[in-house]
Amino acid sequence: MKRFVEAVSSSIVVQAVLAILFGLLLAVWPQATTVTVVYLFAAYLAITGAASLVSYARHRSDRPGYQGALATGIFLLILALIVFVFPEAVAGFFSLLLGILLAMSGIVNAVRSFELRRFGGGSWLGMLIVSIAVAIGGVVVIVNPFDTTVTFVLVLGLLLIAKGVIDLVIVGLTSSKEKAQYR
Repeated sequence: MKRFVEAVSSSIVVQAVLAILFGLLLAVWPQATTVTVVYLFAAYLAITGAASLVSYARHRSDRPGYQGALATGIFLLILALIVFVFPEAVAGFFSLLLGILLAMSGIVNAVRSFELRRFGGGSWLGMLIVSIAVAIGGVVVIVNPFDTTVTFVLVLGLLLIAKGVIDLVIVGLTSSKEKAQYR
């Protein structure tokens, strides 16, 4: 049992240190990290498009499936080029979609919370407040999508740092309790 606890503690420590390091990366360079993720997405599109073109070139055939590989390859390469050339616009576009989804979700949940009012109780009011906050957050993302994405990445980094530190504290406290118990 003692070895199992040590193995789990060791794994948690490694995960905590990685969370802190990744969190620092996100918190210190949120804009660069966002653009890097977009570039990685573009690289994925380019590799997938090139693979489709290679597949088409290796298996030239008049069968319909291979013509689709050619069209898919060309489309993915063009898409990759667009993402490489306009990384901030692409990141902003994904944020814009997220903002639209958040705003719509907040509005729908606000309407649902009014429906809950007829069942009595005060829970509908709390749900209404949260729904309005979500809808407002969605509108903020729609108005300024790229900066909102960078802010989200920054907050994500800070949360990862906090998670890593908390994990390390928990492991430290439990390992000291375990050592005291086995003495």
